[in-house]
Amino acid sequence: MALPPPGPPRIFIDGLNLAYWRGQQPSLRVPLALLTQLLEEGRDVVLYFDANARHRLGDEAGLYLQLLERSRFCVEVPSGKRADGLMLRAATACGGCVVSRDKYRDYRKKFRRLIDDPARLLAGGVRQDRLRVPGLSVDMALPATASEAWARLEPRLG
Repeated sequence: MALPPPGPPRIFIDGLNLAYWRGQQPSLRVPLALLTQLLEEGRDVVLYFDANARHRLGDEAGLYLQLLERSRFCVEVPSGKRADGLMLRAATACGGCVVSRDKYRDYRKKFRRLIDDPARLLAGGVRQDRLRVPGLSVDMALPATASEAWARLEPRLG
């Protein structure tokens, strides 16, 4: 008896990396918008953040804490550990893919197969308030603010 084909891979979003896709001041606007879009598509997805994210997000720290409290789709790694390594390990273990523009040079030796695979390390960007991640066929308008992105995501948190 043949096994059914595997489902789509789990998607790991490098949350703080995406938070910088619009410029020097990080914002949850981009990672929340992508998370919402992928959940609406029925994808298995999780955001990863370093423990210092709450300090780097400035005015959006409260929104970030709400996300952590209410979402099974968000992981904050413990202080002293780096989200990159834990996220790459989890993605490797399940055959998942990572959305980030990070090149992960510090992890190249250990996670070369994932990092060198353009179908598993997916870059993207924001231009004219549109979020594009070609490897996921995502091309969408961004919500105007992180609060609007949160309002769109919140009903999906259960």
